[in-house]
Amino acid sequence: MNILNRIKPLAGVLLSASLISTTLIADESLNAANKAAFFATLNTNNTASETASLPNHLKIEYLSATLLNAPYVDGSLGEGEQGKYDKDPLVRFDVFDCTTYVEAVLAGALSNSQEDFMPNLMKLRYKEGKVSFATRNHFPSADWIPNNQDLLIDITDQVAGSLIAIAKTVIDKPAWYQKMTEDRLQCEDESSIACRTLLNQLQAEGKSFLPESVETPYTPLTALYLDDHSANLSLLDRIPSGSIISMVRPNWDIKKWIGTNMNVSHQSIAIRKGDTLFLRHASQTHKKVMDVDFLEYFAQYKPTSSLQGFNIQALR
Repeated sequence: MNILNRIKPLAGVLLSASLISTTLIADESLNAANKAAFFATLNTNNTASETASLPNHLKIEYLSATLLNAPYVDGSLGEGEQGKYDKDPLVRFDVFDCTTYVEAVLAGALSNSQEDFMPNLMKLRYKEGKVSFATRNHFPSADWIPNNQDLLIDITDQVAGSLIAIAKTVIDKPAWYQKMTEDRLQCEDESSIACRTLLNQLQAEGKSFLPESVETPYTPLTALYLDDHSANLSLLDRIPSGSIISMVRPNWDIKKWIGTNMNVSHQSIAIRKGDTLFLRHASQTHKKVMDVDFLEYFAQYKPTSSLQGFNIQALR
């Protein structure tokens, strides 16, 4: 996501929609159509793998394509009807934000059947697959990436080589929880005693955490170009199709809005078409899942931008 200047849109940068909530009613026809196309592709992938093992990058390419043009919406998922603080659905196929899109595609690529999908999705979204607000992988640098290293491998060093850099920050979850307000909850009356009590309980969840120092390796944007300003094709060729690209903003200074700084602001999937590398992502700017040329995407950021590079993860 791009640098945001207003407090409300800035809340959307928490990639699993951790600060905001929505009660939007799903577009049932779009949800059904996308779900059918997604699982049909999942089944086709696995049928093909029975005769010749289909590589992960092709599974990811095929599955991610079924959701192109799906609308972008922040805060569309939660812990379901059994959730204490966020009762939004555990899964839906009509709308996505950047991380829920990546999670759905990866869960599909990991699944040998439609029945495997939900357990795999829960493993990706929640620490140890245990569904609750407190165990959700809210922060990519502190939660989502490190908690999924049994499924993913960080290949940033293989791509960046000697140019690799490290983003350092402190994820202050206690302060983040304290910043939450009644609109985080789905109360019928936000001014009610019951809603305030529930908010107090949510804020108290933060007491079980401590501020955590995190380090996120990244490929600097400057590495995308050679000294003569031409594209570093050798580096681009080392980025595998189907890998997860997380946009890194080292020690991103947004504490005054959400209670903590961050290292990662957006997630996407690298997709190779012929000789050209693209980013496939749920775009907050364009409000849909779309492809954009990899170099063109990063070219919009000036050297003074807080976005300094990208981390790269691949399925094991």
